[in-house]
Amino acid sequence: MLSILRNSVRLNPRALGIVPAAARTLASVQVSKRLLTNSSTLLQKEIKDDKPKSILTNDMLFKAGVDVDENGQAKNEGKREAEEVEGEGQGQNEPSSKGEKSKRRRQTSTDIKREKYANWFYIFSLSALAGGTIYMARNWEPQEEEELKKDIGNGYTMSLMYKRFKARFNSMFTYFQEPPFPDLLPPPPPPPYQRPLTLVITLEDFLVHSEWSQKYGWRTAKRPGADYFLGYLSQYFEIVLFSSNYMMYSEKIAEKLDPIHAFVSYNLFKEHCVYKDGVHIKDLSKLNRDLSKVIIIDTDPNSYKLQPENAIPMEPWNGEADDKLVRLIPFLEYLATQQTKDVRPILDSFQDKKNLATEFDQRVKKLKAKFHGDGSNGNWALKALGVTNDMGGSQKFPLDLIHEEGQKNYLMFMKMIEEEKEKIRIQQEQMSGQTFTLKDYVEGNLPSPEEQMKMQMEKQKEVDALFEEEKKKKKSAESK
Repeated sequence: MLSILRNSVRLNPRALGIVPAAARTLASVQVSKRLLTNSSTLLQKEIKDDKPKSILTNDMLFKAGVDVDENGQAKNEGKREAEEVEGEGQGQNEPSSKGEKSKRRRQTSTDIKREKYANWFYIFSLSALAGGTIYMARNWEPQEEEELKKDIGNGYTMSLMYKRFKARFNSMFTYFQEPPFPDLLPPPPPPPYQRPLTLVITLEDFLVHSEWSQKYGWRTAKRPGADYFLGYLSQYFEIVLFSSNYMMYSEKIAEKLDPIHAFVSYNLFKEHCVYKDGVHIKDLSKLNRDLSKVIIIDTDPNSYKLQPENAIPMEPWNGEADDKLVRLIPFLEYLATQQTKDVRPILDSFQDKKNLATEFDQRVKKLKAKFHGDGSNGNWALKALGVTNDMGGSQKFPLDLIHEEGQKNYLMFMKMIEEEKEKIRIQQEQMSGQTFTLKDYVEGNLPSPEEQMKMQMEKQKEVDALFEEEKKKKKSAESK
């Protein structure tokens, strides 16, 4: 009813025939209602603007690492409010650029410190880079390698400085590409103890083969004839075991193949290779040996790519039993016993080096047939093989005589090895007890070096006596 009356008053209260007193009453009601509505709106605004106060005190915020201003508000909150104000200002006015926005943004003391330290870091880095570049472009020094200075002179022109910088910069990377030493092996022993040739043998997939299975994990198999191959050829060759794997993986395998270092003279590993064109190469020129007296047997062509004329390539061994190691022995024995001046022309004479053992066996069979078919004791064959005719009237083929002599030496050598192993075993048993305690070291009750030497000599005599007793027992047991 009030709404009807209000609408009627808006139109014309006099036209409806309402008295002025009634019109005034309706107008006062309308004004009071409007004031009530405005007061409720003000109350709502006050409730919205009344923000809840935080229970965190200024001390608690300071301990937590929050910067607090004088009014007790976190500076980050003030920063957010400033950003909101900037956003509102940009919405009303023209949009500002990113540079202006970053200038208006408030920074805390932590941000200022970070920028300061970052600027100092950039300045220091640039100064160090510039100083290092100038230092590497300096003139050559007398102690620097001649190879490095080749075709690059001194002077401070831009081109010469750039060349010197480039040469020195590249030499930094060659440090990681070259072996750790310029000579991987020490100088050879004097002639009475020197082997005529050096034989470099790979380990993986030639002497041993490793496989991994889910049931057993890693297992390593030794190739049939590996012990005989190493033991027999050690009387003719200086054997160098050059593994294609890192030392931490291959050293234990090499120790098991030759525990007392009787057959293998030196062990080399992947660390001693030259890294070039993305592959590791066994550079024979780094061995400190005459290349005309060096032979390498390997299953990877990349290993001998720098000296392919010295290589006998072999197919990788897959773990199955074969006799390829034993079949290589006659050819290698022939090379070592003929006082070969250069092994490379002999290796090049074979058409297929991978089947070198088969081709050499065919050549020997032909020579044997002519030797036994000729009535002159095969003097021409002796000359062809480089053997002097000091065999008397023997009708045996020269290579057979050489092999028989080598077999006798091998048996004698293996007997010495077994005796040495037995001595080492007895010595380890005798020396297994602790000679000196920690108390002796602390109190200084250690014997003098002369007394220690006497004790070692006495222990060695005991070991020799025990060894002789066991040797006699074995002989008596064998005679029975």
